[in-house]
Amino acid sequence: MKNLLQIECTVPDSLVEDVTFYLTENAPHGWQEELSTQHEEVLFRIYFEESAAAHDVIQGLSATWPDITIHRDSIEEQDWASAWREFFTPVEAGRFIVLPPWRKDEAPEGSMPIIIEPKTAFGTGHHGTTALCLEAIDSLVQGGAVAAGGRFFDLGTGSGILGIGCCKLGLSGIGLDIDPLAIENALENRTINGVGDEFALGTGSVDAAGGDERFDLVVANILANPLKAMAEQIIAKAKSGGCLVLSGILNEQADAVAEVYTGLGLPAPERHSKNEWTALIWSKMPA
Repeated sequence: MKNLLQIECTVPDSLVEDVTFYLTENAPHGWQEELSTQHEEVLFRIYFEESAAAHDVIQGLSATWPDITIHRDSIEEQDWASAWREFFTPVEAGRFIVLPPWRKDEAPEGSMPIIIEPKTAFGTGHHGTTALCLEAIDSLVQGGAVAAGGRFFDLGTGSGILGIGCCKLGLSGIGLDIDPLAIENALENRTINGVGDEFALGTGSVDAAGGDERFDLVVANILANPLKAMAEQIIAKAKSGGCLVLSGILNEQADAVAEVYTGLGLPAPERHSKNEWTALIWSKMPA
């Protein structure tokens, strides 16, 4: 039986965004994140099929951040696959409940199930940023800020979970991700959830979204630095009177991200937090 290599590294909150960005480019089979009991560190578990790739990542992490703690281990592939069944418990967010395929019949009556086939790190709803975005999307639709039949743009779609949620609320739109493996997973999840042409998917960033189209709802669940760097482009994708949801932001980064957007003419956002993460929400974009 083939073994997988597991790397565990403990990262202080101040470095989580930088390490996440590094792993996005260098860990193709994904990782898990676990908040430490002190809520000041995050444990990353990273998986590899090849020892050379694992070695390169260990070397890169050690050279860039020499003070973080790194452990390496070998686990059986069967155990790794089985671990998803233990790890992937249902996640409730607003009216949504996120379930794996093997638990799809457990959705409570009246809930909106989103069925996600877990693949590496593309989004299962367990991460605080994903749950924050799902809750925000549901609240905006329930409150009438976004009407059924409206159009959405999901930047950094990952597993497609947010776009699928939008479609289940009666919206249609576009999901983009710079990682083609994420798009493969999103296409699979789109089919599992019976979402068809109303959710277009593609590889790319904000500049690949629908030409000159402006959207009723823009959701960008990525990282703080890209959110700041692409602020003008992201704002330009939202209609006047539309909604904007930003996440992937550590609590201590929220002020800096909000300042970039208010500096470009937006009012102060509404803020929602979950553990160490914050979402910034604008329910009515200015003209």
